[in-house]
Amino acid sequence: MLTAKYQLRMVTVLVTVTLPSIPLLAAIRGWYSTMKSSVAMKLWMNQIVVVQRRPISYLDFAEFKINGHTYKMSHGVFRNCISRLKKAKEVQLASRSKPAYYTIPGKEFNKAMTHNHTGVAVIKSVIPEHLVKNTPIYRWLKNCPTKKPALHNIRLTFKVPGIWNAFSNSYAHNINAANKDIQLPTLTFFNYIDVIVTIHHSDAVSVAISCSFRPIAIDAMDIIWLFEALTRTEINLANTIERNVHGSNSTGAVTQIPSYRTWIVKMWHFGVDTRGSYDKGEFQVTLEEGMLDLYRIYTKRMGEDKNIVRIERQENRNQPIADALVKKLFPEGHLVIPGEGSE
Repeated sequence: MLTAKYQLRMVTVLVTVTLPSIPLLAAIRGWYSTMKSSVAMKLWMNQIVVVQRRPISYLDFAEFKINGHTYKMSHGVFRNCISRLKKAKEVQLASRSKPAYYTIPGKEFNKAMTHNHTGVAVIKSVIPEHLVKNTPIYRWLKNCPTKKPALHNIRLTFKVPGIWNAFSNSYAHNINAANKDIQLPTLTFFNYIDVIVTIHHSDAVSVAISCSFRPIAIDAMDIIWLFEALTRTEINLANTIERNVHGSNSTGAVTQIPSYRTWIVKMWHFGVDTRGSYDKGEFQVTLEEGMLDLYRIYTKRMGEDKNIVRIERQENRNQPIADALVKKLFPEGHLVIPGEGSE
């Protein structure tokens, strides 16, 4: 019987003698790379179909990340992988739309889906297709990847009897001589959310949230950051009243600041940004439909050397902020899976 040491030497000699040729090595490397991509593809497909509850298209695989590794897949490689998976009955056609959508056997989707992760079909959920198709920019936009749908330019309001009197003494220098409004100093949270509070003479309070350079993605984690900013704004107002009213000789009753969850969203801008830079001339297209629907497609300067294209819809909500965000976060009765924000 051969010893273990001798067996190891024999194997080493055998491997050395039978090393494949360079073309065969390249083929093996190609096979290994394909298998690795196929495994990653199936993991990502399972994440989308099972967790996010939507079918897949090739746009989902142009660039994706699994276990910390980033994968890129061309349309041709995607087609080859899908063909193998269909033959193995591991995937099936969900929709013959353009692009085509696929799903895992047993996971049915009853209605046509629009792409809402990396592709631009989501533009049609922001601006009606019959309007956007009439714009000269549409041909370029329809092939341009976009970021996640997001919110910015959020406008809220609530009312607190006696609040103007409570702030008028401490912020006398901030009172607008024309309309008596009191605009408080801007609050900045997380280096990208600016909150401007204006107290009107009628005791109505307006809250303007600006985050145009880093919109709030329709994503659980981003919504949590927005709630945190609103919580801190509510606490800041309550503490200011405590310092300036309850600790002074001011007259008049002031009720407590209501929970931010009940503040009414009057309006916000809902849209998507293109992923890449737009290096052509700046432009703005405004579309109107009916009395209230307003849509815009325009270039947005994100820095000294980068422009992107933003597609947005002005939405007039007139409902509590918590309810409005829940409806955005649960678009079809299930939670939008947390991701990486608006990138």
